[in-house]
Amino acid sequence: MKNLTIFTASAAKPNIIVIPADDTDRMELPAGWSISADNPEDIIHGFSQLKIKNEYKLRGYQYFSGRNGNGVVWAIPAAAELPDPELCVRLDDFFLSPPKPQFALDDFMGAIDGDRSPLSYLQAAIALHELYEFGAIWHGCSWGQDRILPYTDDYREEMRSDIDERDPRIEDYLNFIHPWDELKEIPDILNPHFFYKNGKPVIIFYTVNDIGYYKLNRYIHTFDKESYIQKVKREEIGSGPGGIIF
Repeated sequence: MKNLTIFTASAAKPNIIVIPADDTDRMELPAGWSISADNPEDIIHGFSQLKIKNEYKLRGYQYFSGRNGNGVVWAIPAAAELPDPELCVRLDDFFLSPPKPQFALDDFMGAIDGDRSPLSYLQAAIALHELYEFGAIWHGCSWGQDRILPYTDDYREEMRSDIDERDPRIEDYLNFIHPWDELKEIPDILNPHFFYKNGKPVIIFYTVNDIGYYKLNRYIHTFDKESYIQKVKREEIGSGPGGIIF
């Protein structure tokens, strides 16, 4: 791994407080697709090393049905406004056939810039998932149940009181947090980390998600060399009993 950087658990969280707009007078969501009253730019504003390029802005559509919701975010020219969903083409190959304005970028991360530091790539990886989950309500939620490992920055100290005085290994920690039925492999590095592979920035982190059953996931984010556009691969490397259904 070239230029390896290992992060603390807290580095994967937003590090700027963003106060959302007052929604006291917000109307009840209509069924189907509508222009969202929420601003997806708040997600980017929560990360210190990221910004939105001057020529773009992020806006979103909201889908609502019963008590469930989903959303979609687009990067559009800064001087433009989102058209009514009925005036957009529909992406029938995607879940719920979301509307897309003709002038929107294909990938909203093309509108995101940063300082190219390792932390900026970690923040961009987390922001991507948060933006994909924009507008998610109840059954629409998935990423919202992912908890990035390790759960705290001081997990080694937590484990010494439970295991003994040994230096805890990653396998010890994984079995400490949940009784897994199967662990296909044990990570060499549990914390979120950054490195270059073939000249491209890469972020890897691990999560536990308990929807349906407990899953140990590895997320691999490989970035373009010149932007924050990224490809994401999720691998399930562990499973265990329990879980929630909602």
